[in-house]
Amino acid sequence: MSKDDGGLGALKAGLASFSRLFDHRAVIQGEARYFIEEFQNKRKGTEKLKLEECQQILEKHCGETLPAAAETADTNIAKLDKKVLELTELCDLILPDSIDVPMETDTAYSRPPSPGHDPDWDEFMSSIEEEKRLIDRLFDNDIEQFRIYLEKHGPG
Repeated sequence: MSKDDGGLGALKAGLASFSRLFDHRAVIQGEARYFIEEFQNKRKGTEKLKLEECQQILEKHCGETLPAAAETADTNIAKLDKKVLELTELCDLILPDSIDVPMETDTAYSRPPSPGHDPDWDEFMSSIEEEKRLIDRLFDNDIEQFRIYLEKHGPG
């Protein structure tokens, strides 16, 4: 620096030092490198191993467990349907066609009114029947969707 620059050189040197003080790129790059090294060294592919383990479990369930469960459900549903029909027939044999209980009984457990005698009761019973039909339709739909899924994806 010459004496002619009037302190301009000192000012430039000061500004360069000041600029280096506030240049954080090296620090940020160093932190990023440290994070990447730590992440790579500590993980060592454990995520990949866990994903492979999950894939094996999924394949086992889709290939073995779900088809076996569907087959068991089909078998048991058929047995259950047969048993319900048998029990219904037995109930029809045991119970009389109509039970006449006087409506004037003062018990807390008197039978509900016959159809047509109480509009509120009739409305309630029809809503229960509609709800039963809806549940049956939803169940049938779910079973059909499950069968389609099994047909598409197969046991393995």
